[in-house]
Amino acid sequence: MNYLKGKSVYLCGAMQGYNDNGAAWRDMLTPKLQEFGIEVVDPTKTTANGVGEVDDDKKKFRELVQGEYWEDLKEEFWPIVRKDLRAVDKADFLICYYDPNIPTIGTIHELVNANWQKKPILLKYDIEHLNKFNPWMCCLIKTPYLHNSWESVLTHLASIDAGNFDTSYWTL
Repeated sequence: MNYLKGKSVYLCGAMQGYNDNGAAWRDMLTPKLQEFGIEVVDPTKTTANGVGEVDDDKKKFRELVQGEYWEDLKEEFWPIVRKDLRAVDKADFLICYYDPNIPTIGTIHELVNANWQKKPILLKYDIEHLNKFNPWMCCLIKTPYLHNSWESVLTHLASIDAGNFDTSYWTL
């Protein structure tokens, strides 16, 4: 049926707490999503006014925090927040990698916005993190969209692509 062809996904998940900026899972998943004809929006690869959330920019923001330069930090980081939230607005659905060991605020903000907009959100978690899994996630994400493997996420998407989905939720 190719239901997902031409749709867009925002890859939601922590970036600050990872040495690789959360890029590894996004880099692994992106080509598989593109096989469905999905446009992938990856915040590790985008910038706002030439500034991003990774590498040297990440170091610069850390220095502003360490120096307690709050106004400068807000002025420089706000365009990134707006860019990420606008990407959520424009996305047809989200895929989120949730690791409760990595603190995040941006991811939660994005998930809440997507939930208010009634966008489908697929959440990938790791079984070994269940002892720290936050129950709030089950209130933001519908139960059939919680997955403990990337294979399960991709199988779910293949089913949606074939036309097997809840039409009250997948109204893209």
